[in-house]
Amino acid sequence: MEGLKDKEKRALFVRLVDSLQADVLTLQECNHFTHETFLKFAQELSYPYAVLLKEKGYPPGIISKYPIENVQRITEGFLHGYISAEIAGYQFVNLHLNPFMYVKRNAEMEAVIRHLDQLPKNSKTIIMGDFNSLSPQDSSYYNPNKQKLDKLIAHEATRAHIQNVNNGGFDYSVISQLINKGYTDAWKYKNKSRFEKSAPSPVVKHDPDNDVRIDYIWVSTPLKSKIKSVFMIKNKHTDIISDHYPLVLVLKK
Repeated sequence: MEGLKDKEKRALFVRLVDSLQADVLTLQECNHFTHETFLKFAQELSYPYAVLLKEKGYPPGIISKYPIENVQRITEGFLHGYISAEIAGYQFVNLHLNPFMYVKRNAEMEAVIRHLDQLPKNSKTIIMGDFNSLSPQDSSYYNPNKQKLDKLIAHEATRAHIQNVNNGGFDYSVISQLINKGYTDAWKYKNKSRFEKSAPSPVVKHDPDNDVRIDYIWVSTPLKSKIKSVFMIKNKHTDIISDHYPLVLVLKK
């Protein structure tokens, strides 16, 4: 959340990373870092490799135990942008989509899809980040909630820069693009019949009608059978580190 500018949150984040021992960390909102200080931060976490999308705004970043190769930083046509890179034989795309308008999110996702279409066939691809988008696979949770929809409509009525309601209903068009391309929502693959919010944490004043799952890890077909486990980390520390909860994917070798 906004670059861990709070010392307490930064210390808790360091402890979380140390406990996870993940091979790769993909982060959003890496505010206030330069390319140099982001790499230094990664090295303080005992990770030798790191790439940052940009030095202003809300940049995604990748931290890795393994070399980050063939890096592409895409910002044109995006509010925030995405990083594409190859790590240990896997294709990674770490993104943060527009939070304000579903039409602009759709255009951003179309650009991401064009990039994915150019990757070698049968690539072991992982796409993750803050999509700011609802999934049609969660529609059984959202659609019956008329109060949630009414609040969204009322919220947008006084804010011209926000348009996330699509034709009077919840918008699922952005995530549908990935589903239509055959990518698998790893969390939903392991949790088919239930909903769990990825945001907001208690950092934000709680209103159950604001609960959403908008953070995802998607995998290409060659990795679908390799999904070992997927889970969100929810405890007293992740309740305050960020307004979104960490999402973890474990793949079989």
